[in-house]
Amino acid sequence: KLLKEKLELLLREELKNYMAVEQPQERNSRNGHYTRAFQTRYGTIPDLQVPRDRKGTFQTRLFKPYQRREGWLEEAIIHMYKGG
Repeated sequence: KLLKEKLELLLREELKNYMAVEQPQERNSRNGHYTRAFQTRYGTIPDLQVPRDRKGTFQTRLFKPYQRREGWLEEAIIHMYKGG
């Protein structure tokens, strides 16, 4: 449960950063979320809430669009924290 909460927090912050910093000139808005099952070394997260934008241009850097299993999740999290 803690891992799910932290991943969802990172995903929301990543979308917020994408819209405010990476694409500030585009008129875009949040468009809810979709759920997906995601397997980690600590167990399966059956209903991870992944945010999305209205235009559909946002792609998270935590995992690839159709990835269902953890790859280098720890490294991605460390790089995101280092990058701000």
